[in-house]
Amino acid sequence: MNNNQNIVSFKNKTAENIPLGWSSLPINEVFEFIGTSSFSRNDLNYEVEEDSIYYIHYGDIHATYKNAVLDFDTETRIPVLNKDIKPSAHLLKEGDLVIADASEDYEGIGEALEVYNLGDKKALAGLHTFALRDNSNKTAHGYRAYIFKNHEVKNKLKTIATGSKVYGISKGNLTKFIITLPPYQEQQKIARILSIWDKAIVLQQQLIAQKQQNKKAIMKKLLTGELRFKGFETSQWRLKSLEEVALFKNGKGHETVVVENGDFIIVNSKFISTEGNVIKYTNHNLSPLNKDEITLVMSDIPNGKALAKCFLIKYDNKYSLNQRICSLKAKVGTDSRFLYYILNRNQHFLGFNNGVSQTNLRKDEVQECPLMMPIIDEQKKIAFFLSGIDKEINTLEKELIALQKQKQGLMQQLLTGKLRVKI
Repeated sequence: MNNNQNIVSFKNKTAENIPLGWSSLPINEVFEFIGTSSFSRNDLNYEVEEDSIYYIHYGDIHATYKNAVLDFDTETRIPVLNKDIKPSAHLLKEGDLVIADASEDYEGIGEALEVYNLGDKKALAGLHTFALRDNSNKTAHGYRAYIFKNHEVKNKLKTIATGSKVYGISKGNLTKFIITLPPYQEQQKIARILSIWDKAIVLQQQLIAQKQQNKKAIMKKLLTGELRFKGFETSQWRLKSLEEVALFKNGKGHETVVVENGDFIIVNSKFISTEGNVIKYTNHNLSPLNKDEITLVMSDIPNGKALAKCFLIKYDNKYSLNQRICSLKAKVGTDSRFLYYILNRNQHFLGFNNGVSQTNLRKDEVQECPLMMPIIDEQKKIAFFLSGIDKEINTLEKELIALQKQKQGLMQQLLTGKLRVKI
């Protein structure tokens, strides 16, 4: 993507370290605060009807909505209030800014989004949020949330946040907080440029989601024998228990041996549930894992998304198995990758979740998992095919990360005035 024709080089800053032509103002001279609501997740659902009232939950600002604008035309994950609830708070308007006032980490302080394409829909800002409205006409539609994406602004917000386990920003501190604004037309141009990147990112995300959906559909048919590869149409599948096809091993506790940068990766619930993206290290390989072993989460909160999630070990002498995680080593006649696909979030394990208390799978409950197993050659054929789809998805995800990094770099240059756009 190339928007160089819209951008000119760095311009000097004033003595106050403000880009030339930009202004610094306290938030209360730009925005007014409007009322928010305090409903919980229990008061929400996703069954949208004509008269539904949408609800922007602070948790979704942190975890679900990734763009600076919350586009009501395209975003499908905005909950609505239960029909029996009659709110008294102010309804949001097009262009209103919603800021999360609480975060469990420093990076989430001041996360914000702008209401976009609201149309005739009704929406509320929820618990632990501030709702701001620009009645001063000092900020451009589509630019407002970017004010809080500026790294310099985010770092300053951290200085006014209070708390230990949960960090919060008070209305009083935010009211006096100083923001720096480009001229109105420059704001408009910046917003247009960044929106092009946002659209490219959304399209890539949709492509990944479609590919994942297609994989899910074909995997269901392949792993049940509904769809067969040529040459295997007449071979029989046999019902076996997991104990018959794999060796079971429990992990060990690593709490006392965690280090910042160690020789071994601890395979725990968080590591598996995040596809290996959240990592803890150790220098003590208390429970070694080898290539092609399958690790499976045995414990999770009620209705959690980690229970029975699997991770296939790809290297020797790199991973150590944590407690409440088991490893499964395929026996002769069983393909490890096929076993991984058929075990990952298997319904047998999910059936132990009662939705009320913590789920803790026992060894015998894991081993008794019933599996329909084709002959080894068909297992390998299925696993090879599904691995090919996974590689395609992985390539698309890397492209998405590259787009996000490119946008992030350009955005910080534009939002700090290091790069200026042509007006």
